[in-house]
Amino acid sequence: MSRILHRWLLGMLSLSLCLMTTGCWSAYEIQQVDYAKAIGIEYKDGMYHIYVQTLDFSSIAKTDNSGKTAESPPIWVGHAQGKTMSLAMNELWRASQLHIAWGHVTAIVMAESVLNNRHIQDVFDMLGRFPEARYTTWVYGTREPLLDILSTASIYNLSPLDSILHNPLPSYLENSLFAPVLSFELIAKHNDPATTTYLPVIALNKDLWLQNKKEHDLFLIEGAYFERMGEKFNFLSRDELSGYHWLIKGMRRAPLLVQKNGVIYGALSVGLPTIKIEPIIRGEKVTFRIDAKYLTALYEYLVPMTYDEMTRVSEDTLKEQIMKTYRNGLKRGVDVYGLQEKLYRKNPKLWHKLSGNGENLILTEDSIETLNIHLTIPYTGKYKRKV
Repeated sequence: MSRILHRWLLGMLSLSLCLMTTGCWSAYEIQQVDYAKAIGIEYKDGMYHIYVQTLDFSSIAKTDNSGKTAESPPIWVGHAQGKTMSLAMNELWRASQLHIAWGHVTAIVMAESVLNNRHIQDVFDMLGRFPEARYTTWVYGTREPLLDILSTASIYNLSPLDSILHNPLPSYLENSLFAPVLSFELIAKHNDPATTTYLPVIALNKDLWLQNKKEHDLFLIEGAYFERMGEKFNFLSRDELSGYHWLIKGMRRAPLLVQKNGVIYGALSVGLPTIKIEPIIRGEKVTFRIDAKYLTALYEYLVPMTYDEMTRVSEDTLKEQIMKTYRNGLKRGVDVYGLQEKLYRKNPKLWHKLSGNGENLILTEDSIETLNIHLTIPYTGKYKRKV
């Protein structure tokens, strides 16, 4: 009798375990999933337009050490429109053939038509409420058709994820002109009235790299958008921002031409800045003192020049580029270097009074009282300097 009871208890226990460990009944096989990797957003004719770049599993997973395939991985882009972003997204789902996984999105690209206070708030609101959205996606503005941006393949038949769109850091570490921005950084700055919201602008270039002598679109950053005191964003090109990166603390390295009276003496790689920006308050007048130090490497030395002369010429060039960029920003009503935030951190009451609670730009051409640049050249490559 005890043996029968023992077997009955074991049977009930086994049945209970089967009921408790039901498995992943709602899971999808990986080959039955569309992985959304990038989202494009624009607004025109009273409608939000959503573009979604999706990749299948074989385009994301690497089958060998190189991650290359015999052919360029396919890129699918879905497009739908609606009066709100949510309605546009639901319209897209109507023709979706597979389950779309949204938790793997690594890039958001916004057209210029979205970059104003009203529409960008709608974008943040939806992305913030969407349960699968992450705050660690790279965000860009663009002036080009979103379909072209999201349809561009990478080089060497690599996964589309191996590109500036999805992974901008390798390019930025080589040439630190325009820092990439994560979505949480953009949201934080946009919601702070004292900070200048900055957004890099992604574009396509056909000239710099060729594939078997044929043109091939590849990504680059062509400039940046800056928010104008709670209004729409203003675009400044790379030429207009020639000195922008010199006052960015995270800059790793950027090139600088050593030139005087039309003669090119060499080229430097400037990086590792130490930057201090201090507001000087005299009553209700505010100016700024900027001190910046850089470590530099000499990688091209064409015409002999003394060390003191080279550093002096280089420092003057940096000052000229910084001030030119500052004035270009003022023409657009933009605080490019975020000077007003320094006043806000030091004296918020005065900032509120002078700026009208963030509505007005308090800067003038004379707001930078002093600009001190100190540059040292400790590294000269494999060859020693002769002078």
